[in-house]
Parts: sequence; structure tokens; C-alpha cells
Amino acid sequence: MDERLHWLCWVLTPGLGLKRCHQLLDVVDDPRDLFRQARQWPLPSAIKQTLSDIHRLGEQHPVYRRALEQMRWQEQEDCHLVSLQCSTYPQLLTHIPDPPLMLWVRGNPDLLSQRQVGVVGSRNASLSARQHARAFGQGISDAGLVVTSGGAAGIDACAHEGALQSSGKTLAVLGCGVDRVYPKQNAGLFSHIMRHGALVSEYPLGTQPKPGHFPRRNRIISGLSDAIVVVEAAERSGSLITAEHALEQGREVFALPGDISNPNTAGCHRLIQEGARLLTGMDDLVDDGALDTLRTRPIQAPCPPLDPNLPELQTTLLGLLSSEPQPLDVLSDHLECASHTLLEPLLELELAGWIQQQPGGYCRI
Repeated sequence: MDERLHWLCWVLTPGLGLKRCHQLLDVVDDPRDLFRQARQWPLPSAIKQTLSDIHRLGEQHPVYRRALEQMRWQEQEDCHLVSLQCSTYPQLLTHIPDPPLMLWVRGNPDLLSQRQVGVVGSRNASLSARQHARAFGQGISDAGLVVTSGGAAGIDACAHEGALQSSGKTLAVLGCGVDRVYPKQNAGLFSHIMRHGALVSEYPLGTQPKPGHFPRRNRIISGLSDAIVVVEAAERSGSLITAEHALEQGREVFALPGDISNPNTAGCHRLIQEGARLLTGMDDLVDDGALDTLRTRPIQAPCPPLDPNLPELQTTLLGLLSSEPQPLDVLSDHLECASHTLLEPLLELELAGWIQQQPGGYCRI
């Protein structure tokens, strides 16, 4: 059975939530095991019962049926489901703290793993800012990179339009299902994006736009992008949330300055004061070599699969470890064993290149 069906059931299970899902990823190797071994996971009893019921009832359970409906959707042309384990899942996105377990894509999924520059800004942008956004969208696209934005009115739409005037390679990351059009006035734009680029969302089909979806959507824009360009943003705006995510994720941030009397430029000015790179035109990207760096920067390879010959204790330890260091006493408490009994298997894992010891404990490489 297609593993994406199990990922869909995972994502669609009520009460799990993304944070809890990522905690489970540290201990669950196969998405099927979440349902087959539901009783053993550190979850509230109501959620355990739901997972067991999904496994026991199959198509008779509403979550399973909904997952099958979403699977059938991908049988249509240019409709794709990309799970965290798919080869087409963008590796750059796996490096953020909470990558989506599933992406819904309408259009070309190959663009997800190509070099990208995010362009974001105000929905109520000035005429000059809109012109700049189109110019940046076209210039970035001319340079062979994908233009990524949020499909919103204003700067987002203009950046997408600029890219469509060039290669057409552009991604719109939505705060609703990819089968919904929001805002309505962008229906024609979305049709063009689907033909030449792609619409992307972490939200299941049928999900309506809600205010809380858009700040979370912003971390995906920055997570997919090697750099973020901010064109006209107020002090309190979603664009600054995207820029903050980008800085936390180690991405380059460029900000376009503007009239100091315009409150819609105050956010850009603050970003520049705090260390964002000043952007006055495409020359700043090209002459600075920023786009060349993005074109040639290697993507970190995914972790290799576990060696099936590893002893059970070492396999369990690897499942508990992540990029964040874990102290020895925390590991021993979790495994309910004495700390000294873990020293030898941890040393063997370190010598084999699986983990490393840091001041805060052990972390997986």
C-alpha cells in the first residue's frame, strides 16, 4: 500500500497537531507503526484509541475514508502528494524545526527542490513597490531561480507575475487547501501559476483560509528559499514573520528601503538596522554574487537509512536523538536504565559516525 496513505491518516488524525507529530517522528520509524502499535506511544488515551480504531476499521473509519479521498485527488493531472519520505520532498525544508509531514502540490513538484528566492511584502503596497516586486520577480527568474511567495494580493501577486513574465518558475505557498482560491481576485493568477509553476500547501484539501494559517505558512516560504527579499513591509506584518523565520533558519534576508514617512516601509528599515542586506535593485543581488552563491550552494544530503544490523539498543538510541543535544540522564530516564549502561553503545555509535557528543549531550549527525 502507498506509504502516503499512512502519512495522510497521520496528518488527518484529530488532536495530533504538528508539534506532537514531530515528537512522534523521533520514535516512530514507519508511519504504519503509528497505527499498528498505537498503545505504546506517549499520547493521550483518546488519541491512542483513535489510532487503534483507524487501524482496526480501515475504510469504515472516517479518517481513513478522508485519506482515501485525498489519495484519489492525486490521480488528476498535475496533482501531487509529497510526504516527508518522498524523494521529491525538498531537502532544504527538512532542515527547519517543524517541516510539514505532507505537502499538497498543484503543478510541477520538481520546482520544490530547485534554488528559490522568496519575495514578500505588503498586501496594500504602493504603486512603486508593486513595480519593484514585478521587476525583482522577473530578474530573479531571469537568473534561473524559482520565485517563491504566498499568493496574496499586493507584493506576493506582483512577484509571481514578474516570474511568469520570464521563465514562469514560481511557487505560491497557500494558507488554505490548494483546491481553494484565496484571495478570489487571484483566481486567474493561480491558473497561470499551476500551468508554469506550482501551488503548494501543508493544509489538506478543503481547508478554508484562516488567520492562524498564514503565519505558519510563512515558515514554509522561508524554509523553501535560500534567501528572502522583503519589499515594503510595515512594523507589524506577516512579511516580518517570514524574515524572522528566514534568519532563524540561516537564510539571507534582503530588504528594500523606502520613504521614511511611509509606515509601510518601517518594517524594511528595521530589518536593515538589524542586519538585513540593503537592496536597491537587482544589481545588489547580481553584483554581490548572492544569486551565484545560491545557484552553487550544495544541499545537505539526507540522513542515510539505518543499518539493519545495528543492535536494538543502538537503533532505539538513534530514534531518540535529533540535531538537538540530549543529556545522558534524559536518555537513561526515557529508556528506564542506568546511565552507565548507555556509555558503550553511545561510544560505538559515535565511532561509526552516527552521533557526536557536544557540551549539552549527544546529538544525531
